[in-house]
Amino acid sequence: MRHLLARTAGWLGFAVAWAGLQAAGASLAANVAPAPTPPASAAPMQAVAGDTASPQAAIHPLTGNPIAAVWKERRIDFVYPGLTARYSCDGLRDKVRAMLLDLGARRDVKIVAIGCDADDRLRVNSAQPSLSIVFSAPALPDPAAKPLRVGDLAAIDARFEAFTITSDAFRNMGIGDCELVQEFARQILPKLATFNVRQDIACVPMQQSGSRFLIRGLILKTLPRVEQADQQPTGIR
Repeated sequence: MRHLLARTAGWLGFAVAWAGLQAAGASLAANVAPAPTPPASAAPMQAVAGDTASPQAAIHPLTGNPIAAVWKERRIDFVYPGLTARYSCDGLRDKVRAMLLDLGARRDVKIVAIGCDADDRLRVNSAQPSLSIVFSAPALPDPAAKPLRVGDLAAIDARFEAFTITSDAFRNMGIGDCELVQEFARQILPKLATFNVRQDIACVPMQQSGSRFLIRGLILKTLPRVEQADQQPTGIR
């Protein structure tokens, strides 16, 4: 009988102790601050115009898509002050004409070399020839613009396309043309409808070693005739 009472008392003591531990645990849990909720994930980074860190930043929203444009006439007096490469009158004219056509200028480019004789030879007192250039290139419509002559600002379909100017044997462009490309980028390229142009030009005067040039970006070009016809409504072709 004594053993039974002792065992019962032991079980009652254990039950009371366990209940006390549970109560203490509940009180402690009630006083502990809940764990902070993890913040919601940030929204994806968006490309910002001019942000070179994102590949999307170099893509114009209209790239590849036909848009309304016009042929806009440009008149430029181009001066070449280069010291490294010396061009003949027709040589300078041909180089500049080739770059203009490659960038989408209309084929009726007119270039007159200044400082040259009638046979296209550079005059003795002329250090380098300069050029008087008249050309038409695609441009975005401007309601305030007035045509310079009949046919100017004629409507066309165009789109932005990638372009690159760099040393290229197939285009007859070498490192020796560095100063010419530098002046083209300074005097002529800003007159064209371009976007996101990046330049890396370093010309070392009087020597070709160490010089480099690379220009790339997007430029507005007219659609090929086949695609122009596809843009017209049925019955107008």
